[in-house]
Amino acid sequence: MKKLMKIVGVVAGLFLVAILTIPFLINVDQFRPEIVKAVNQKIEGSLELGRMSLSLWGRVHIGVDGVKLSDSNHHEILSVKDAAFDLPYTSVLSGAPLITFVMKNPEIKVVKDKAGKLNVMSLMKGAPASEAPAKSDSKSEGKSESKAQPSPQSTAQAPDSAKKVQLPGIAMNAHFGVSIENAKVIYQDQALALTNTVDQLNLRVKDFSLARKTEVELWADLKTKMGTDTNVEGPLKFSMDLTPEISGGEFKSATVNAVFSADDLTIEKGTLFVKKKGIPTHLKFSASLDQSALKLKEAAIFFHNAEVIVSGVFHKENGADFKFEAKPVDLKPWSDLVPMLKEYELEGKLGVNGEFKGKPEALQYSAKITLDQLSAKGPNLKAKPVIQGAIQILTDRIEKFSIDLKAPGNELMLEGKLQSFTKPQLTFNIASPKGLDLDQWIEFPKPASASEPAAKAPATAAAQAPAAKEAPAVSAAKSPATAAAQAPEAKNQADFDALFEPLRQNEMVKNASVDGSVSIAFIKAKGIRMDDLGVKMAFKNLVASMSGFKMKMYDGAISGSFSTDLKPKEPLYTMSFAVAGFDMQKAVESQFQSLKNTVTGKISANLQGRGASFNPEAAKRHLEMKGDFKVVGAAFKSLDIGKIANDAINGSLGKIADKVPLLKGKTLHVNSNGESKYDLISSSFTIQNGVLNAPNFVAKAAPKRGIDLKGSTKLGL
Repeated sequence: MKKLMKIVGVVAGLFLVAILTIPFLINVDQFRPEIVKAVNQKIEGSLELGRMSLSLWGRVHIGVDGVKLSDSNHHEILSVKDAAFDLPYTSVLSGAPLITFVMKNPEIKVVKDKAGKLNVMSLMKGAPASEAPAKSDSKSEGKSESKAQPSPQSTAQAPDSAKKVQLPGIAMNAHFGVSIENAKVIYQDQALALTNTVDQLNLRVKDFSLARKTEVELWADLKTKMGTDTNVEGPLKFSMDLTPEISGGEFKSATVNAVFSADDLTIEKGTLFVKKKGIPTHLKFSASLDQSALKLKEAAIFFHNAEVIVSGVFHKENGADFKFEAKPVDLKPWSDLVPMLKEYELEGKLGVNGEFKGKPEALQYSAKITLDQLSAKGPNLKAKPVIQGAIQILTDRIEKFSIDLKAPGNELMLEGKLQSFTKPQLTFNIASPKGLDLDQWIEFPKPASASEPAAKAPATAAAQAPAAKEAPAVSAAKSPATAAAQAPEAKNQADFDALFEPLRQNEMVKNASVDGSVSIAFIKAKGIRMDDLGVKMAFKNLVASMSGFKMKMYDGAISGSFSTDLKPKEPLYTMSFAVAGFDMQKAVESQFQSLKNTVTGKISANLQGRGASFNPEAAKRHLEMKGDFKVVGAAFKSLDIGKIANDAINGSLGKIADKVPLLKGKTLHVNSNGESKYDLISSSFTIQNGVLNAPNFVAKAAPKRGIDLKGSTKLGL
């Protein structure tokens, strides 16, 4: 025993002497130039290493007095004063050496330039020129071909090269570690003039190897400002373990488990977004990997009261087969995160589930989005609408969508589908069998009080015409030239036609089509009611159309159609409308006060027209229209036709009396009692070159309430 103890003591003494003397005998700093040279040959930048020292006390410790890594523009990427490589003796004696790279208080700078490139991504050089395919010429073509011919010996050895390469035992058993303490990471975006800084970032990688369980931990205690109005403060942590399975020097499989947590992190972006400490923000996942597939057992993402679960497999032959589900989320608590939602009193639940499968180049996917009792208060709403809905999405299309909105006195249903997201083909139907009473739902702003009395409508040319004995001619209105000369020049007028130019250049819009219909029992707003409203709408090849339009209003029926071709720089359009029995008196008594100084009665009219441009002046030049109208039981509310006739006729008699003395002092009296009434007013009309022409204007007066009028009129628009 004593002899054994002596041997152990001698060995320990020799070991101690070696620990103390070898660092003085071996100058590891002599390898520094070679290390720097080798690294700099492999990167687009430069590496600088401080003095290297060796210590064998307790472990093999190679210290580096400073490391600096710069990119090709001499901008620092990494700088650290204290770095080292540690190798414990116990790991060497066990046959599984553990090498740990240690950095304390490093500073890392990541820069994204104005072109969108990151400096860290441009460090590695491309393949050397010698590895690029050689160019052949006519002189060397034969020689290169002869060199390309494999020798029998190399051919015979070729099958051996296809054998599986087994890793050496020392490589299989070696494992590595990384320890970075209190790092400072600076991210700069030159395009956005943005700088973000992360302090106290720590990274620890334990036992990174091909045969053992590897553990990774990343944590930080943040206190940083991102941009000009975003503050981030608090802890976050990420941990992961990787367990590989190696058999016969070959990789068989691995399992991965990871957890990320930022529950106690606070984020404030002005008044738009506020995440307080304690709001759940974490994820966890568990997966396995083998030579044929990646299996995601479960990935769970938690944020506030939302939870998303993903599971499935990605197979190298068959591609993906994943399912995901977001359990119905109560939206009311989200006003804690987005303060502006509080005034809208958002309520209801939102849910999503679906799957995706197949190879990336032919990925198939589906999803279903559900809205349950979704409601929100608007600034001008008397009551909160309640929405039920579902959206079914299949690969490159919305298979079906349905939305049902209800509010007091209101119900609106929308359903349809969308074929192809790249060449959209939308089909929809909007219906309200019970109607929409918007006065029960919306608080319409009250009309502003007029500061001055409303101007009377200009007298019609027909009413201003001098009275004739049976059919007084109607005086002509301004000529187009005069009207154009008197119209003020429009300065800096918006070009409405140019607004459609982006649509003409958009391939998706050019290939889009729409086919929809609207059917509403009635709409009531601000006391005005429209019944039996219906229309069909279409859009294809940049042509929008509205056909089968119909509605009933104030005892009358209105129908028509309209279409516009947006392809020309000055869009073309055609229209056709008909009105039957529209009661102007009821309209005036309702809300159409702008009509109170015009003609009342029941109006019927037909018109057809076409034109070009949505710019007012160009539209007037291009508009061509024809039609006819009649008013039954008409009355000029602001004109006394009898008085106008008296003035006109007696004025003419006064001029004639100058030449016919017998008529001097004579007058003609036409009955006038203030309001002129007519059994019928009618005319056909045309609009062309900015002029309204009514060639056969007829007004048949009611007994003792006016005078008959007949004639024609022109009016410059």
